[in-house]
This record gives sequence, structure tokens and C-alpha cells, in this order.
Amino acid sequence: MNDRRVSEKDIVTLCGVQGCCPTIDFTDSQNVILKDDFGGRVQLTRNEWEELKTKFSQKK
Repeated sequence: MNDRRVSEKDIVTLCGVQGCCPTIDFTDSQNVILKDDFGGRVQLTRNEWEELKTKFSQKK
């Protein structure tokens, strides 16, 4: 996997090999919104998002 840095200011599209393209929306200054291709949506506060990233980075 590439270690590409993503700007957390816009909407990031994560297209996979099966044609799925979930998005992560950073345009709200208070929240981060994850959406899947099936209408699912998860809204995290910026603090929750930072905690999630920390948990994943500790798994390496």
C-alpha cells in the first residue's frame, strides 16, 4: 500500500476493485462523514476521527 498523504479538507473517494466508491467528506469543520455506495452514512466528530486514526496507526 502506498503511503500517500490525503488532504483532510475536501471529499476523498476510495474506489475499490469491485467498483465500489465510498467517500470521506472533510468539508465540515466539525465533522467527518463517511458514505458507502448503499446509502449508509457515518458521522464522526473531528475528535472521534482523530481517535480512530490513532487506533489504526497503533496497529502497525
